Amino acid sequence: MAAEGTEEPLIVRKLICDEPPEIRAGFITKVYGILTAQLLLTAAIAAPFVLSSSLKAWVHVHGFPLLIFATVLNLGFLFAMMCPCGCERNMRTFPTNYLLLAGFTASEGLLVGVCCSFYTVGSVLLAVVATAVLVGGLTAYAFWTKTDFTGFGPYLFAALLVLMIFGIFVAFFRFPMAQKIYCCLGILLFSFYLIFDTQLIVGRGSVSLTVDDYVFGALQLYIDIIQIFLYIL
Repeated sequence: MAAEGTEEPLIVRKLICDEPPEIRAGFITKVYGILTAQLLLTAAIAAPFVLSSSLKAWVHVHGFPLLIFATVLNLGFLFAMMCPCGCERNMRTFPTNYLLLAGFTASEGLLVGVCCSFYTVGSVLLAVVATAVLVGGLTAYAFWTKTDFTGFGPYLFAALLVLMIFGIFVAFFRFPMAQKIYCCLGILLFSFYLIFDTQLIVGRGSVSLTVDDYVFGALQLYIDIIQIFLYIL
């Protein structure tokens, strides 16, 4: 408890949309630099699962415990970064934010690797190229469009809940057409999420991040891109 007559200082964080152009440019550069490092780490971890025949064979037989381990690890790191009980400050504290992000990215790389092990090298490369083209186009659109998508957050979250419920249905009933529809809806939803998150980062809408949220911004984009890739795959 603070001593009588003393108060904790109130920290007022300035939105990135209210910052000078040079600070906004530095923030955007930092976010995309972190994102690039995340994608490279993910590719480095996932590549052996695609390129090594012996590792593929091992995963197909013993991969379930690895999948459970990576999922628990992934959710643990995500909870440590995002939970609303005060841990969100970890996202703004150096080097805790980088360590948590690295752990989350590594565990995500394991999950992506396990998923990719069930596909051929050609299929994975095709999904990578398609994802890169789609992400590049959506990012350019988010940067230059005059339409403000930052107010769509509640609608996107509602759509995500519907997609999750539909995904449970598809997992149980395994209709081929339903699986294709589910994947298409997933690509569409996370494409909108990518536009939404990009505008939060560049400060082109009515809502934006603060200058201290560079790790959070990179995390948002990373999740969007990985989800788009997995749905395309």
